Amino acid sequence: MTAPGGRPAPPPPAAAGHTEEGLASWYGGKDGFEGKPTANGEIFDGKKMTAAHRTLPLGTWIDVVNPATGGSARVRVNDRGPFIRGRILDLSRAAAEKVGLIGPGVARVRFTVVEPGPEAIEISPSGRWNVQIGSFASAYRAESLAGKARTAGHAVFTEPFEGLTRVKVGPLASKAAAADALKRLEEEGFEGILTPEGSR
Repeated sequence: MTAPGGRPAPPPPAAAGHTEEGLASWYGGKDGFEGKPTANGEIFDGKKMTAAHRTLPLGTWIDVVNPATGGSARVRVNDRGPFIRGRILDLSRAAAEKVGLIGPGVARVRFTVVEPGPEAIEISPSGRWNVQIGSFASAYRAESLAGKARTAGHAVFTEPFEGLTRVKVGPLASKAAAADALKRLEEEGFEGILTPEGSR
């Protein structure tokens, strides 16, 4: 495929060679996520080389580079997030140490997809969908975010999940309606992912 002007088109998202640049943070210190399930069902272990991304297929391997330090790490996407505007990755503590993130907490990185994960087809048995805008070990932080979304006029509920509290907007009548809601949420400064009603 060729882009306008005769240049090779960039690989599509999730394909090998796809790159993204943006802010990365890390989790797994004293934030309560250690030992909790990740989005693919694994137990989070901050000593493993893993990461959270909002849309890449779970199981995708990526190379992450911090241009400021030269540090790099190869990580596997096994979780969803981050849910903070402007951030593209949440790294495990082990990965954050390799790229030089522990001290500053947040830094600009570039990552490249090395090996795409399997594309999962999500189906909602009820036909309804939600937009998950956060997942917290702290119920207080979850309620704080839920309050902000309610103030913005959204129907919001919190959902306990194995020691975490998820914040969701919905339910919406269809995946298309959920996608429209996500677009509005992003315009208002929230970040989120689409989830089928009743998903784990």
